[in-house]
Amino acid sequence: MFKPKAASWISLYFSGLFFAWGIFLPFWALWLESEGLDPSQIGMLLGFSMLARFLGNVLLMPRIKSAKHLLPGVRWVSFASILVVASLCWLNGYFWLTVLTLAANFFIATLIPLGDAVATKWVSQLQLDYGRVRVFGSIAFIVSSTLLGLGLTYFSHSLILYATLASLVVMWGLSLLTPASPLVDDESDGEPVSSKLWPVLKQTHALKFVAVTALIQGSHAAYYAYSTLYWKSIGYAESTIGYLWSIGVALEMSILIFGSKWFKSWNANKMFLLAAVGGVIRWGIFGSTEVLPLMMLSQGLHALTFALTQLAAIKYIASEAPSSQAIPLQALYSAIALNMGTALLTFLSSALYEPIGSGIFLIMGGLSALAIPLLLLNAKSAKASNS
Repeated sequence: MFKPKAASWISLYFSGLFFAWGIFLPFWALWLESEGLDPSQIGMLLGFSMLARFLGNVLLMPRIKSAKHLLPGVRWVSFASILVVASLCWLNGYFWLTVLTLAANFFIATLIPLGDAVATKWVSQLQLDYGRVRVFGSIAFIVSSTLLGLGLTYFSHSLILYATLASLVVMWGLSLLTPASPLVDDESDGEPVSSKLWPVLKQTHALKFVAVTALIQGSHAAYYAYSTLYWKSIGYAESTIGYLWSIGVALEMSILIFGSKWFKSWNANKMFLLAAVGGVIRWGIFGSTEVLPLMMLSQGLHALTFALTQLAAIKYIASEAPSSQAIPLQALYSAIALNMGTALLTFLSSALYEPIGSGIFLIMGGLSALAIPLLLLNAKSAKASNS
């Protein structure tokens, strides 16, 4: 039986997962509209979908008791995602669209921290280069969203549902492959493996980690929600807006590919600090100028604000935090920093964008700035403990 190497297995998994995510995330609202939901209903449902993602992380991830449960967890959650999306082929109406859309977000979004948890274990066990395998997910996301956008010029919006379902089936099939390197728990720090979130979150190191990542990752909320509308309002052509998004993704991929080499001698705290400073500069430019070359520079800084933060988080979980806490830390990072924090700040952006316009991006820069003193205190305490 074919047993792919660890790097091949996780690359295939990320490719399948983010191919499906590249269809589901950008286009699901269009499918809901084609099923008869109005914009206010869609907006409300998408808001609650972010809560469903948070709940998926905090309710499903603690079910993973040890490393050996990760792959079965991936497979069962993948299969549950297929059942939910397949149900929409027969069940319709506002009630079922609402319930099943929330369920889809609950399960599909949880596959991301599950995949990251698998990768993090192999980073610890095999010194896997996380960035070089994660980049396949970014490529797959671009490919699927581009292909579906083209496909919708020829086919009905039903393509969104069927393409999502087919992608999930392929991803599930890939997850059934048995990797050559089994996942094992590292208890070298002498602590039993933990699957509980809140006892871990109460610890100072975990609380600082979650706070820093929530501030840096959450600062993207206004960008994700309103950057396209803002660029259009200041006169940028739609083609220019597309190029600006592409710059961000391209530079993100460069950090994922080369970041482990460039920042090999850096600890996670230094990487977070550079990302936070990058956020202050990025959102400062974003909110204070309409000059296109400067806006392009701002987009280039996505490599620091998103990709470097992601690499730093994985480095911290895999190499610097107690190994017994890897799974709950991964769940907390995904649930709070990537989902709940961003959701709350998206609601804040929705309330403030109309009255203050580009000023909302300056507020996001302020959030990045708040992470800096926390990181400097971390650096100072680490230096004191080593002296």
